[in-house]
Amino acid sequence: MACALSAHAQEQSLAKIAAAPAVRQALAYIEKNEHTTQANMLAINAIPAPTFAEAERARDYAARLKAAGLTDVHLDQAGNVLGTYKGSGKGPLVVLAAHLDTVYPAATSLAVREKDDRIYAPGIADNGRSLAAMLTIVHALREAKVKTEGDLLVVANVGEEGLGDLKGVKYLFSQRKDIKAFVGLEPALGTDGDPVTHIGTGSRRYKVTLRGAGGHSYEGFGIPSAIHAAGRVIAHIDELQVPAEPKVTFNVGVVQGGQSVNSISAEATMLIDIRSADAPLLAKVEQQIKEAIQRGVDETNDRWAAKDNKVISADVTLIGDRPAGQMARDSVIVRTAMAAATVQGRPALLDSAHSTDANLPMSLGIPAITMSGGGSSGGYHSEKLEWWSARHAHTGPQNVLLTVLGLVGVQGVAAPLAK
Repeated sequence: MACALSAHAQEQSLAKIAAAPAVRQALAYIEKNEHTTQANMLAINAIPAPTFAEAERARDYAARLKAAGLTDVHLDQAGNVLGTYKGSGKGPLVVLAAHLDTVYPAATSLAVREKDDRIYAPGIADNGRSLAAMLTIVHALREAKVKTEGDLLVVANVGEEGLGDLKGVKYLFSQRKDIKAFVGLEPALGTDGDPVTHIGTGSRRYKVTLRGAGGHSYEGFGIPSAIHAAGRVIAHIDELQVPAEPKVTFNVGVVQGGQSVNSISAEATMLIDIRSADAPLLAKVEQQIKEAIQRGVDETNDRWAAKDNKVISADVTLIGDRPAGQMARDSVIVRTAMAAATVQGRPALLDSAHSTDANLPMSLGIPAITMSGGGSSGGYHSEKLEWWSARHAHTGPQNVLLTVLGLVGVQGVAAPLAK
């Protein structure tokens, strides 16, 4: 979306919004109630929410949104929680979203420990903090009685992580054709402060199943093994040369197979992840990996002179498709987020590419970014190492609040920037 206003004009618009009495009150509410945000973060994160099993956390979050005063709070058929902060009806519909799910299995201990001013717990940063920050933003708008032009659709969505494959936002955008902008919340990834992600790293994920006849390791020796074929496949994938810029990555993340130590494996499976923000390059490496799979299978069959029903075959199934996307630096939504920081006297930071829920609307041509839920964090997706720290924790939610208000517009103060 090209910028209709100059960067200076957008900054003036955000400055007017930030100076409005009700908005000043909302910003102050966020800072004053940071302790409540952290308490909500701990309570929300204590509810297990592995991908595909977010229902309990979703019900809890729906109750919290109702208590915060949103209208039409409900769960949709995908399991997303939705609620609306109503405007005048004279502005665009903007989504503020944070994902419910975590990468950790249901049995994972979610016990909290504190050390060196850090809170350690699985999922505390990704995405417990963001869910709590979004809730505080809603409370701040209501308590300060901020009157918007457009509606703000608040979404706690399912299926962002892993094989969830952006299930929640894919369903949301299949059902709603009136969304004009999307702001997602995640931990600040890879940068100090509150950076804005405007480039979405795409990914393609495959399940590869290798099948053969199998047999006894002694009596059937000479029958090709699916596990041996997997070894050749992985070796050929590992040999691929990819550029550092544009960045593209590949990984064989899970390998399974076999029946016993003295059985020739009849089946082996592997899960493969390929990522890049460059869609053509992603497609090129994807094809190279498919060729590596077939080469490993052919070499295994040739090695054992396999014939008829004793050959190894490969079934390659797409199990994940996250489209790549990018917002121009001078797009309305990116400039709005930059101005939200600048008018508060903070550095306007752009992050590197990441894979988030914003990928999907970006790929559809809908303005989208991902912003920080506040604080600093690290150790993502590591059960023992994931942590969150309260350093400047309130600034992230404040930046988000101003950004969404700039997009939806504030009655009597500034027209919507999202068109």
